[in-house]
Amino acid sequence: MLVKRLNIELPGDQYEFLKQESTTRRVSVTGILRELIESYRFSKKTQRVDVEKDPLFKLGASFDSGAGDLSERHDDYLYGDRK
Repeated sequence: MLVKRLNIELPGDQYEFLKQESTTRRVSVTGILRELIESYRFSKKTQRVDVEKDPLFKLGASFDSGAGDLSERHDDYLYGDRK
């Protein structure tokens, strides 16, 4: 694994938070930062939207040519009339 050395500047409150977490969890500040970065990276991966499952994408058309009540009945157009 390629490792890069990094120097960063943090506001005092962020540094104190890291030091406190480091002491409480008995992990280095570097370890805490690595965990935070991995957690953030993982959350970004899980937030991706599968466009092909989106009902609007499945319609494959534009509403330019009709649907004058689209703003009021958009759910009906997307999911079918529920009445």
